[in-house]
Amino acid sequence: MARRNLLKAAWQPVSRSDVRPHRGISRHPAAEPANRSFTFGCLLVAVCVQPAAVADEKRDAAVTFSSADRSAHVSAVDYKIEIRGEIRIPGAGGTRSLPMESRGAFRFEQRSLPTDLGGPFTLRAIRKFSAAGTKTNVGSGTNTEVSLSNSYRTIHTFGSDRGLVHVSPNYALPRQQLDLLQMPCDVLVANGLLPSTAVNVGDRWNNDDWALPMLTGVEAVIEQSSTCELKTADDKTATVLFKGRLHGAILGSESTVSISGEFTVHRESGMITSLTATQKEERSPGPVSPGLNVTASIVWVQSPVSTEPGTPDALTETAPTDRSLMLLLQTPLKLQLTHTREWHLFHETSSVLMMRQLREGNLISQCNISSAVTVAAKQHTPDRDFLSDVTESVKERNGRVVKEETVRDDTAWRIRHIRAIGDASGKVIVWDYYLCATATGEQFSMVFSHAQDDAGLFGDEAAKLLSGLRIARKRPALPFR
Repeated sequence: MARRNLLKAAWQPVSRSDVRPHRGISRHPAAEPANRSFTFGCLLVAVCVQPAAVADEKRDAAVTFSSADRSAHVSAVDYKIEIRGEIRIPGAGGTRSLPMESRGAFRFEQRSLPTDLGGPFTLRAIRKFSAAGTKTNVGSGTNTEVSLSNSYRTIHTFGSDRGLVHVSPNYALPRQQLDLLQMPCDVLVANGLLPSTAVNVGDRWNNDDWALPMLTGVEAVIEQSSTCELKTADDKTATVLFKGRLHGAILGSESTVSISGEFTVHRESGMITSLTATQKEERSPGPVSPGLNVTASIVWVQSPVSTEPGTPDALTETAPTDRSLMLLLQTPLKLQLTHTREWHLFHETSSVLMMRQLREGNLISQCNISSAVTVAAKQHTPDRDFLSDVTESVKERNGRVVKEETVRDDTAWRIRHIRAIGDASGKVIVWDYYLCATATGEQFSMVFSHAQDDAGLFGDEAAKLLSGLRIARKRPALPFR
C-alpha cells in the first residue's frame, strides 16, 4: 500500500510575543481570536484619587452603600453588548483590515455567594442562563453565531487574582463556550467599584487594584488611570460615574483601552440595578488573536427575584478544582480531547488543527493535530515508516532524530513517539511527533514544538494532552468530564 507523509502539517516555528507581562504586576485572563465567540479583552490598573474636599456642614448628607444583603438575594440579569470596528490580520502581503460587528445578549439568574476571603476572592456565584449568544460578522460574508449549549446553562463563577473563572459543575467546557461567558463589565465584578466608606455627591475615589482590570478582562497591566465619582443620590438610589484608560497586554498582544460609563445603585440593598458603558480597544496582532480597533457598548439591568425551590444556596468549594478547569476540544477529525486553559485553538480546517500554549502572555509551545492514514483494525503504520517520515520532515530544518519509543500500547491506543531537534533562526527547537493509532485502525498525528530553552516551561504538556484522547464517532449528546 502506498503511504503518504503523515506529518506535512508540522509547525513552522514562531517567536514569542514582544509584549510580556512585567514581574510584580497584576495578571488576569483574557480573550480569544476573532471569528469565534467574540471576547472583548483589555487592561486597567487603578490610580489613587483623593476624595474632593467637602465642608463639615455637608457631612450629614454622606452616602453609604450597604453590602449586608447582597448574598441574600437571587437577581435576574439582562445583559446586552454591541461591538463595532475592525480586525487586523497580518500576512505576507501586509496587514489586512476587515470591518466587523458583533451583538450579544445574555439573560441569567445569579445567586452571589461571598466568602470570608478578601479582594477578588470574595466573588463567587451560581448562574443559571436562560439565553446566551452572539452574532458576529467579519468582512463581507463571514458570519458566526455562538450560543450557550443546554449542557452549560448552569455555571459556577469564582473570583481570583487572574480574573473571573467560569466552570461547569458537570462537564468540561469547550473554549468557544468559555469565551462566550467572558462579559465585559460583568455584573458580579461591578460591585468592586462601590466605595468602602461614606461619600458625598461630587466625591471621587479609587478602587482596589483588581476591580477595574477584572471588570474589563485584563491580562497584564503596564500603566493606567481611573476614577469613580458619585454623581447623584436620593433616599433610595445613587448614580456613580466611572472612567479609565490603560496600556498593557492581553494574550501577549499590546493593547490600549479606554472605558467610561455610569451605574445606578439601590442604597438599602447595595445592589447595582443598571449599568451602561463604552469600552474602546486598540490591540496589535498577537500569538493567538488578530489586531483589533473596536468599540463596545454595554448595557445591563439587574433586579432581585424570589428564590425558587431547589435553587442552590452554596458552593462546596471556594475555588475551582483542577478537574473543573479542564476544557474540551471536539475536532472535525472524530478526535476528542481535554486540555488545560493555557491551550488556545489558533487555526482549524477539516483536516488540520493548530493549538498554541500561552502562559502569562508568553508563547510556550504549539501543537498540530491532523489525521493520518487509516489502516486495518488492530494494525498501525510500521515504526520504520513513521521514523522515515519524521526524518524527512525535519531534515529540511537541519533537524535530527534523538529519541524514539512507544509510550502507550493497550486495547484503546497505541502511541509511538519520536523526538527530533533542529535549528530555527539560531534557536534550538524540539519537535515531539506522536502517531496515535486506535484499535479500529484510525490514526492521528500530533506534533508538539517548543524552544529548547522552554523545555522546563513545557514540562509534561504533551503527556497531559495525550491522556485525554478519545474517539467520538458521532457528536456526543453531552460532553464528558
